[in-house]
Amino acid sequence: MLTGSCLCGDIAFAIDGPIETMANCHCSMCRKFHGSAFATFGTTPPEHFKWVRGEQRIRSYQSSAQGYRQFCPRCGSAVPMHGEDLPFALVPMGNVAEDPGTRPQLHFFAGSMAPWHSIVDDLPRHDEYPPEFGPAPISVERPARQPQTPGATAGSCLCGAVAFEFDDPPLRMYNCHCSRCRRAVSAAYQTVVRVRRSGFRWLAGADLTVKYRHPGTMFHCAFCRTCGSRVPWAREATQFVVPAGCLDSDPGQGPTDNIFGDSRAPWTELDSSLETWPSAASWYSPPPEPAQ
Repeated sequence: MLTGSCLCGDIAFAIDGPIETMANCHCSMCRKFHGSAFATFGTTPPEHFKWVRGEQRIRSYQSSAQGYRQFCPRCGSAVPMHGEDLPFALVPMGNVAEDPGTRPQLHFFAGSMAPWHSIVDDLPRHDEYPPEFGPAPISVERPARQPQTPGATAGSCLCGAVAFEFDDPPLRMYNCHCSRCRRAVSAAYQTVVRVRRSGFRWLAGADLTVKYRHPGTMFHCAFCRTCGSRVPWAREATQFVVPAGCLDSDPGQGPTDNIFGDSRAPWTELDSSLETWPSAASWYSPPPEPAQ
């Protein structure tokens, strides 16, 4: 029995059977929706899947002519897709609490991979949609939002209603493997970009963002209320935190560290070229301000 839920716990599910296929998708739609480098999905026969609570709360966004995304309207986590229109239940594995006993079998849409990300395993890679998956989707890409300011780094949500840009290189960029980040972005881990608040600008849709704080903790996240995509949020008085998957421009650097390495998903392979820390306490120090 596998169990899972969104970050806030309003929506929960159980799987009484095997995860048959696991794969990592690098398309820009998945990156934007999850706010991460890629999304990992598992499939299970529909008769093995059941909602435990909150099914009536699920919000859907029609992301393309033939596809849709589902998310929790309170915390923004992606939730499984399960219904008469699918021959299986499609589960974002970042929301599953237990070890599924299987591992991803391949990467697809690797030709759309984020410029700041590197694939570190030896799994088969497909630049497009794997032919064994059936007919290819008509569209899986979103047009990149261009910055209004020359030299700035731009980003936007999946539906395009929320857009932003920031100046200067990131103060810090890292992969967080904690269980809250995995549930928040419904993926293997979250790649976080911290930028100076003084150089951050909303270009559109700031009023469409929903900020969520996990009760009893300092953990925050934010999402677009229309499409559920992860979007930036203000941290303290000096920084914005940007989920790297929603970037449309290359920030000019990649992550330098893995944090909460001891909490990583069992089906995730760490990038050994990055320094890995067992927790945030062992890693954190105030990030340096960039040279003026």
